[in-house]
Amino acid sequence: MKTLDRYLLREVLAHFSLGLAVIVLLFLAGAVYEVLAPLVAKGADPYTLLLYLFYRTPEALVRGAPVAYLFALLFLLSRLGEDSELKALLALGIRRERVLLPLLGLGALLALLGFLLGESLVPKALAQGQDLLRRQVLERPRTLLTPGTTFQDARGRVVYVGEVARDRIGKLRILSQEEVVLAEEGRFQGGILQVKKGLRVTYEGDRPRTLTRFQEGELVLRDLTFEPWQNPANRMTLKELKEEVERLRKSGVKAGLEATTYYRRYAEPAASLVFALFATGLAFYLLGGSRSLGLVGVAVLTFFYYATWSVGRIMGEQNALEPMLAAWGPNLAYGLLGLLLFLGGRR
Repeated sequence: MKTLDRYLLREVLAHFSLGLAVIVLLFLAGAVYEVLAPLVAKGADPYTLLLYLFYRTPEALVRGAPVAYLFALLFLLSRLGEDSELKALLALGIRRERVLLPLLGLGALLALLGFLLGESLVPKALAQGQDLLRRQVLERPRTLLTPGTTFQDARGRVVYVGEVARDRIGKLRILSQEEVVLAEEGRFQGGILQVKKGLRVTYEGDRPRTLTRFQEGELVLRDLTFEPWQNPANRMTLKELKEEVERLRKSGVKAGLEATTYYRRYAEPAASLVFALFATGLAFYLLGGSRSLGLVGVAVLTFFYYATWSVGRIMGEQNALEPMLAAWGPNLAYGLLGLLLFLGGRR
């Protein structure tokens, strides 16, 4: 490895590590504010919730790595330009491509690691974190359930919760096309919801067929989920996502959420390669005058990518934009602009 390569990689990795640490902390701070603080206030086990943060960390690392790399590249190359180090390299006959090469190599490595982690560790960690919250619901319903919460039992019936006490739920309605069950109270026992003092009404078409009162009954739960601003498709592997997209499309359903998540699984890690081209092209382009990017410019360009990525993701998931374009659009924009800047920059 050449001295120039070692210098560039050492400097960019130092900025990247700092940026990634900040982004991960911000990501987890959002989880603390939106989810964990209210749950702790309601009596949830703090150790369990800290473990939940641990399960969310791999996702934060994979999502934050490209953005942190963009920040590190812009910050480093902007400083090199301000200190005339880039001009010195050009004066020594070192081409811009020689500066770009090691940054592209590091970007490719980050992209590969991000893809592998996003396909293996992240879905498993998210599923474990979800299961952790599910157990909190079963053990302490008051921590995660509120009046108006709904979930499903193993037969696909919708369970509506009208009242939540410390260790029980009440005013239950179990709804399906064939029957309606009303129960005064219920308690969780493992994967079972035990209900008491209720009324069961079955229907034949639109007309009631039978009416039965009961003292006790049981509902087997299929899944009791709690999704704090989280996309459930993130817990699927690429194979599972592809099968789900095909199944939904065959059924005539728009699979915006699943398809966008599928394409983003490739696009997000690949952004590191695009950023190497964009940052290098911008740095050499700015050498043509007295312009300087500065810390504010670095922050603005980094935030702009995150903003376009977020808007594209939401529009794709809501079927307002083609999923492939929603996932790859920000990369294409930064990539094309980076190529133009690189070709038009100072040689």
